[in-house]
Amino acid sequence: MPDGKLHYLDEELPFELPEEWEWCNLSMIGTTNIGLTYRPTDIVPNGVKVLRSCNIVNDQIDLSDLVCVQTTIRENQFAQKNDILICARNGSKALVGKCALIPDFEEPASFGAFMAIYRTEYYEYIVHFLRSSFFRRVFDDSNSTAINQLTQDMLKRAIVPLPPLAEQYRIVKAINAMTATLDQIEKSLS
Repeated sequence: MPDGKLHYLDEELPFELPEEWEWCNLSMIGTTNIGLTYRPTDIVPNGVKVLRSCNIVNDQIDLSDLVCVQTTIRENQFAQKNDILICARNGSKALVGKCALIPDFEEPASFGAFMAIYRTEYYEYIVHFLRSSFFRRVFDDSNSTAINQLTQDMLKRAIVPLPPLAEQYRIVKAINAMTATLDQIEKSLS
């Protein structure tokens, strides 16, 4: 459950927002969970699907390289439709933060230990925000170790400019239209 508390706005805000927009933390509008740790002996041919970094391809969920496990899985480690799957830890800094919306799976699916799920009613807008350079600074500026990671605390404390719902829909529609146009241009060039 989002806790409704503003956790990290003690620094000066980066810019002024339009009227009716508000600054908030991701913890105020959603929840985040870390993924499942499993042993090699837990891997089976027909178990629960485990989504990993390799299952996020071009901002979409790709099920062509799945691992299935048979082990105890906590309720909060099952993916739900419209959860945002995020690569939270990886040897490649460029892969940390890549994300995709979870589609409606017919069977239960979980997500691996180096992944996180962010769950919010504003998923269509937030998934685009998580792909932005503004959000990327959250972990680019925070990682001084060899392990590139986006911790639960970093996710919860990240500030987001949240527009009213109608504006969120307009922004998402515009981004989707631009993406479709870029896809058409890319296809015509190949």
